[in-house]
This record gives sequence, C-alpha cells and structure tokens, in this order.
Amino acid sequence: MSRHARTIAGAIVGLLYFGCLFLEPAGTLQSLPMSAPFLPPSLVHPLGTDDLGRDMLAALTQGGRTSLMVATVTALLAVGLGMVIGMAAGLGAHWLDDLLMRTADMVLSLPALLVAILVASLFGGSSLNLALVLGLTRWPTIARIVRAETLSLRRSDFVRSSVAVGSRPVAIAFRHILPHVSPTALSATGIVFGGAILAEAALAFVGLGDPALTSWGQLIAAGYAFFDRAWWMWAFPALALCCTSALVAVAANRE
Repeated sequence: MSRHARTIAGAIVGLLYFGCLFLEPAGTLQSLPMSAPFLPPSLVHPLGTDDLGRDMLAALTQGGRTSLMVATVTALLAVGLGMVIGMAAGLGAHWLDDLLMRTADMVLSLPALLVAILVASLFGGSSLNLALVLGLTRWPTIARIVRAETLSLRRSDFVRSSVAVGSRPVAIAFRHILPHVSPTALSATGIVFGGAILAEAALAFVGLGDPALTSWGQLIAAGYAFFDRAWWMWAFPALALCCTSALVAVAANRE
C-alpha cells in the first residue's frame, strides 16, 4: 500500500471524526428536528429524510459519533494491553511467556460478540460496556504480533548491549523495543477498529445497543423496515459502516 493512499485514507477518516464529533450533538434521533417524511436525497436533504422527517445526514453524523467512539476506545484498549503483554512475553522468562500466551489463547477462544451480547443483556447496552468487552477480548491479536517482533529484537546487538550495561527490562522495553514494534502493532489496529465498528452495529441492529445514543447499526435497523419505500434510510448508514472500516484498514496498513 502506497504512502500516498494511506495519507488520503487517514485524512478522510480524520474529517469523518471531526464531522461526527462537532457537527451534531450526541443523543438520540428524538433530539433531531423533523420535516416532511420519506423525502429522497436532494439539495435540501442530501441523504433524504426518514419516516418521521428527520434529516438522514444529521442522523448519520450523530450515529457516527457513537460507532467511532466505541471503535476508538476498543482499539486503544486492545493496542495498549496487547503491546504491554506482548513485550512482557517476549522479554520475560520462559514461564512468563508461557503463562501470558496461554492466557491469550484462552481469551481468543471466547466468542467476543456473544460475550458482548451477554453483558448487554445483563447490564444494559452501554457503549462503554461494549467497548470494554471488545477491547478486553481483542488484545491477544496485538500481543502475538508484538511478542514475535520482541523475540526477534531480543537477539539484536543494541538490546544485548543494554542488558550488558545493566538496563532494566522495563527501560529496554520502552526505550528500544517499543519504537520498533509500534508500526507493526498499529497495522493490526485497523482490523480491531473495523471489527469493533461492525460488532457495535450488529448489537444495535438487534436492539442491544445503547438506547441513549444513535448509532449506524440502529439506523440500518430502522431503515430496513422501509427497505423498498426509502432505500436511502438503510443504504447510507450501511455504506458509511463499510467505507469507514475499509478506510481505517488502508490508513493503518504499513505494507
């Protein structure tokens, strides 16, 4: 993937973030003004209106705030845990490596979406709860990548020199290992980010999302009831979902 393509994709995602965070206030669809229902896309309403006359562009922007924030918290948590655990496994003793990797195997065996559904059923469909569940079940992917890179760097001359002069493992990890493994770990962030957006949308689609916030999954579910009459109600949220996931994957790709 060329650097130019990654830059363009990153800029588009940045603009999308800006639009979703600042152009519309957080909340539910009920907070949006109403006009004539089922208006097709036009100059006045670029993405049309829904069954109650709410502007779909405003709804899409409002829903994007929820979907993007859930994905961001998930990615930050997964990357943070994955990098720390991966470096600890790669630099630590053999027993620590085995313990951390077996723990990662156990977490990977958990069906993240089913765990999120269970948590939503028991504690409510809070966006924060969903982000925590997804982040705490997606870190092994990052940890495995970082561990492999750390094991390779552990045999390098500059790491051996640091060990010889008595540097602490924590200092070696953050001073010498972290700068080298960060680009590789960030490349996998796109997968985690895209998966979090899709997971949040899936839960919202079946009614297990955060009832206090609009999301793209909720908009797709609402538009599905008018599949033939108002195609724009489901098509634009679905397109935003797919395009955002793809753009993040392109922006994070370092190959």
